[in-house]
Amino acid sequence: MRIERTVEINAPIDQVWSKISNLADIQNWTKAVKESHFHTKIERGIGAGRTCDVPGFGTLVENVLEWEEGKSFTLSLEGLPFFIKEASGGWSLEELGPNLTRGTTKIDIETKFGPIGWFLQTFILAPQFRKTIKGAQREFKTYVESNMAKPKLVKTDDTNAVA
Repeated sequence: MRIERTVEINAPIDQVWSKISNLADIQNWTKAVKESHFHTKIERGIGAGRTCDVPGFGTLVENVLEWEEGKSFTLSLEGLPFFIKEASGGWSLEELGPNLTRGTTKIDIETKFGPIGWFLQTFILAPQFRKTIKGAQREFKTYVESNMAKPKLVKTDDTNAVA
């Protein structure tokens, strides 16, 4: 099962990438993660990994599976409920204009236990992950847009000029 959602962020792609690719920073922009830290010496690219404390859920261990600098990454997701066989997720970015970026979040999940797993996946996991992704994207958009570099006003004689 794949769950995928997009969000448009009013910021240049390089600024969005600088925020989303700082993996341990997730705790600063979503309420879904209470605490996050690197559990690897590598912080960017394949080989990097983070551990996240997710309230009401537990501990998630995520390791980078794919990394395309400036564009996308995919993480393995470990620490999910026992009926999940395998899971991964990540972000990809697309430049729509000089100050507009489309962010796509995806999660791929494969469950165990045949029809029972399918039922859990379809009626419990999918709705919960859709809701979580939607909220996280909204929080990330706000985080990026509110932290954009703003021009500074500089006093020159009796007028203000933008520096």
